[in-house]
Amino acid sequence: MDLLRNLFGNLTSGIIRLLVAVGILAAAYFFLLKPVLKTTSDTFKEVNKSFSKTFHTKGVDVTDINKTIEEVNKEIQREIKRSLRAAKKNGNPKKLVKCIERAEGNVHKIQHCTVKF
Repeated sequence: MDLLRNLFGNLTSGIIRLLVAVGILAAAYFFLLKPVLKTTSDTFKEVNKSFSKTFHTKGVDVTDINKTIEEVNKEIQREIKRSLRAAKKNGNPKKLVKCIERAEGNVHKIQHCTVKF
């Protein structure tokens, strides 16, 4: 009989401890975490709205930005091609690339490579 009381007593105290822990976690979620998440969400919505208003009131269109980015990309590609053509005439671009790879991000070694090749 005493064994059963101890067994059920331990079991009940374990269940009570578990319920208390779950209750504390639930209270922390509802009283602390949930309001913070809601406030953060509302803040991001307001920032997005103001960001959109800024673009629309200034007359900036997203398609204009995309066109500008595409034009810049094309210009950069042209300049790279010109540089490679000049490098082929004056140096060896393959050796330059290998030298830069061996430099492993060391700025002084990369500068040496560009002067050398």
